[in-house]
Amino acid sequence: MMRIFLFVFLIQCSFQTHGQAQNQEDSINTNKIRKIILTESAVYTAGMTGLGLLWYKDTEAQSFQFFNDNKQWLQMDKIGHAYTAFHLTNINYQLFKASGMTPQKAMLYSSLSSTAMMLPIEIFDGFSAAYGASWGDALSNTIGAFLPYQQFLFDQTYIYPKFSFSASPYAHLRPNTLGSNFIEQVIKDYNGQTYWLSTDFNILSKKNKFPAWLQFSIGYSGNEMVYGSPIDNSKNGFEANRQWLLSLDINTSKIEVEQRWLEIMLRIINKVKIPFPTIEWQGKNVVLHPLYF
Repeated sequence: MMRIFLFVFLIQCSFQTHGQAQNQEDSINTNKIRKIILTESAVYTAGMTGLGLLWYKDTEAQSFQFFNDNKQWLQMDKIGHAYTAFHLTNINYQLFKASGMTPQKAMLYSSLSSTAMMLPIEIFDGFSAAYGASWGDALSNTIGAFLPYQQFLFDQTYIYPKFSFSASPYAHLRPNTLGSNFIEQVIKDYNGQTYWLSTDFNILSKKNKFPAWLQFSIGYSGNEMVYGSPIDNSKNGFEANRQWLLSLDINTSKIEVEQRWLEIMLRIINKVKIPFPTIEWQGKNVVLHPLYF
């Protein structure tokens, strides 16, 4: 749901973070914090406006209400919320730390601000007749926002969420729900989305024998999700099923380069899973993909 907003935010803030990190001070720089808040507010407002126009353009308004959607879409939407919140926290962390905050304080402020930034989505849903606010989404937002705290537990980020997408054959069946064009499908069609947890191979080696950029990744996706409700899906002849995947991956942020612009691009690319040969488990069936997107 938040993919376009996230990538716009990533590009904008990556350039800002890089410039700020060059002159990091020991004390908090209030001017830097002011610039961070202003920039984030501008990007956030633009992103939320775009989200409102794209996601809610065909839905009717209602009085605010909750809706329990925890059994829908094989929980793919919940993972998407956690993914977005995780990367928002990482961006905010770099910005706050560059302003002079201690790492611990920067992480706390980042996690809290990312949780708050995701909250309007639930408010939008609550006033939309097609959705309703979801406590499951709010919980996923919070989990994702605080997941980066692992770097203080393990001295590095071992669990790193990533995303990949390939067009599915189901979007054309319900274009209003699953997307009528490629960009909408990236956001809406859970059949084409895959979420990954990538981790350093050196988690298996205390002596760090493996290259820092080499990773393996565990993926999760779903298939035949034309309707969110399992009951509605079955009534219309579709049986949603889970897909588990195992693949190699590359941590592009660990690749050493001299050019600043290339370093920034590698940092942005690292939010997406690099295509590799992949093993898929779908129920009792095992499939080998020569290249999985």
